[in-house]
Amino acid sequence: MGFLKIDHVTKSFGALTVLHETNIAVEEGEFLVLVGPSGCGKSTLLNMIAGLEPTSGGDISINGRSMNGVRPADRNIAMVFQSYALYPNMNVGENISFGLEMHGVPKPERDKAIDRVADLCRSRTS
Repeated sequence: MGFLKIDHVTKSFGALTVLHETNIAVEEGEFLVLVGPSGCGKSTLLNMIAGLEPTSGGDISINGRSMNGVRPADRNIAMVFQSYALYPNMNVGENISFGLEMHGVPKPERDKAIDRVADLCRSRTS
C-alpha cells in the first residue's frame, strides 16, 4: 500500500475521457514527477488529488484513507503551480474573481464564485 495510491482513476468531461484508469502508488517520502505535453491530464490529476476536481471513477487514497468525497481542506494536501497567475496587488478574492470580471460576469455571480471557492478551501476550526 502506497502513501498516495491512485487506483484505476478515470476523469471525463462529458463524452471526452482525459484520464483512463490511471494507477500510481507513491510511498511516503518519495517524489512524484508528472511530465507530458500540454493537455495530457497532469493538472487534472493533481486537482483530483487535492480534491479540487472530482474523479469520474476509481479511487484516490492517502495513507490508506479514501479521499473520494473528502473536502480539499480536510486532505492536508497543497499544490504549487509551476507558473502562477496571481496578482500581488490584489487580495485573494480579487484574484479569484479577476478572470470572471474580464469575461463580463456580473458582480453578484462573481461574489458567489468567491464564496464557493472559499468554502471549498476553508479549513474546519473544530
